Amino acid sequence: MSAITIEPRLEPAGLAHPAVWLPWLVRMRWAAIVGQVLTVAVAKWALDLPLDVGWLFAIIVSTAASNVLLAAFVRRLAARTNTVAATVVALDVLLLTTLLGLSGGAANPFTVLYLVHVSLAALLLGFRWSLLIAVLCAACYATIFAVHAPLGLGDDPMHAAHMGHSVGSIRLHLQGMWIATVTAALILSYFVARTAAALRTRDAQLRALERTAARNEKLVALSALAAGAAHELGSPLGTIAVAASELDRVARTIPGADGLAEDARLIREQAERCREILARMSGDAGADIGEGLVEIDLATLFATVRDRLGPGESSRVSIACASPDARLRTPAVAVAQALVNLLRNGLAAAPGPSSVSLAASLSGDDVCFEVLDKGDGMTPEILARAGEPFFSTRTAGSGMGLGLFLARAVAERLGGRLALESQRGLGTRVVLTVRRNPVERKTA
Repeated sequence: MSAITIEPRLEPAGLAHPAVWLPWLVRMRWAAIVGQVLTVAVAKWALDLPLDVGWLFAIIVSTAASNVLLAAFVRRLAARTNTVAATVVALDVLLLTTLLGLSGGAANPFTVLYLVHVSLAALLLGFRWSLLIAVLCAACYATIFAVHAPLGLGDDPMHAAHMGHSVGSIRLHLQGMWIATVTAALILSYFVARTAAALRTRDAQLRALERTAARNEKLVALSALAAGAAHELGSPLGTIAVAASELDRVARTIPGADGLAEDARLIREQAERCREILARMSGDAGADIGEGLVEIDLATLFATVRDRLGPGESSRVSIACASPDARLRTPAVAVAQALVNLLRNGLAAAPGPSSVSLAASLSGDDVCFEVLDKGDGMTPEILARAGEPFFSTRTAGSGMGLGLFLARAVAERLGGRLALESQRGLGTRVVLTVRRNPVERKTA
């Protein structure tokens, strides 16, 4: 069954989107490869260090080959996952370890580059991945103490004696560097990951607030439009109703004017119907968005829903509540209108009798209103657009396409959410969740 949750979505706190930074990671690895080539060249031919250049350049070529493969994968959306990036960082740690092992091991000053990989993992992948990379770096760093090609520097007894230090003190110094590096890696993995996660969460919250503000502006505009239409048309419709009543009264005193009296009554009925439509449009368009919170029980709320539906529509809806006496603080008119909108959507999708149901259940501090219809359901394409303002699959004139949009606005205002599930041939399930005692979100 296809499903969609119409609510603000935040990025996971510890993750950045791979599609954004994986291409940047590819470029950074190319820069690192160039730096490795230059470092090996300077160490071998400028400093005349005893390096096995063949093996070192073989490792660098392997790094370049892996980067070519990564660049190819980046072009495919399926490859843009954090697992791929974590694998790349781990591979770089192993390649760095091999380079260090071939060029002095723990005595090589470039062991500090382990911290670069830990920082990258913390910044891009979050705390858990960075902790795993830190453990890998610590293990690899410890390995090159025992397995490495000596360069005649810090690990050479003659060099140590020449510098006035004992071999034991040099080894103690290198072991201290290992401890310091591991400690720094753990600190970096925690604080960098937490800081990056906090920044990403803040940015996601700001984007969500901007979307909410934009929707609130639309609601205010719709409400003003509906209120203006009701005000402007209310007086002419009242005048028409009064004139029709007077015409009906006069026609009854004229012999043979029964047809005229009937027409007058029809005009009055249609004028009253127009006023009811205007009132319903005002509610549909969000005229109740400024309503305050009141305490109400579910039984009273459902009675309001039935009254708003009217006898004809209400007779086709099955309403059930396991806890009718349960109370909640909510903008009762707005919530009732949101449920009415959802029920009317269901009635339009499933025109048969008793084909739409409304049920309420309690889940902790939330109240879940479930609207279920037995209609034809929605295609994935239609479901993806559900909730957009003025999007409707009904025939022209039978709806404004605002029911789901306004229901979502009510849910967000009360710290809840709106979720839809639909499958062709099996109908649609809509769940409106609101807090029983919400901290109301102010509109922009």
